[in-house]
Amino acid sequence: MPILPAEPDCNPPNLWDDPASLPAEAEVCWWCLHTKPRQEKATARDLRKAGIVYYLPQVMRESRTPQGRKIQSVVPLFAGYMFLRGDHNDRLVALRAHRLVSVLEVSDQDAIARDLRQIHTMLSSGMPVSEEPVVPVGANVRIATGPLTGMVGKVVRRGKRDQFVAVVHFLGRGATVDLRDWQVERVG
Repeated sequence: MPILPAEPDCNPPNLWDDPASLPAEAEVCWWCLHTKPRQEKATARDLRKAGIVYYLPQVMRESRTPQGRKIQSVVPLFAGYMFLRGDHNDRLVALRAHRLVSVLEVSDQDAIARDLRQIHTMLSSGMPVSEEPVVPVGANVRIATGPLTGMVGKVVRRGKRDQFVAVVHFLGRGATVDLRDWQVERVG
């Protein structure tokens, strides 16, 4: 049993039941909300109170206390992100709460609706679901931001962390640094 009850993952509750239930107004579209850390559920509460359509995919995470007791938490599948379906006024309502870092415009509305429906179906299946990083282990990448911008290397996994490896091929040795998906772009 989780410590706190789960927040509704969408508004309205039947958001994914019938594709025709979503209004097809010209100004209404999906937006990706990039929230401040740990503000996804509070943003969802604000949007629900305002009657705004949103989707916040969530999963059950099990962890242990320092004493070894198991605890369960309901956490966002994509930490720091959720989705709003509305017009520019709905977007402004979300921004006024001061819980967002930014609102990302989604250019391919059909693709985002299809992708979110697939995520909802996976989560509704009852099977364990976990977030998948954008850049898979073994991919060649170029660092896009930060002090290492422009470096090209490979993604490896050590323990539970993805790392960037720069190799001196002549020696057969390399160096690693911890990596986040937003820091890299895939190269051919």
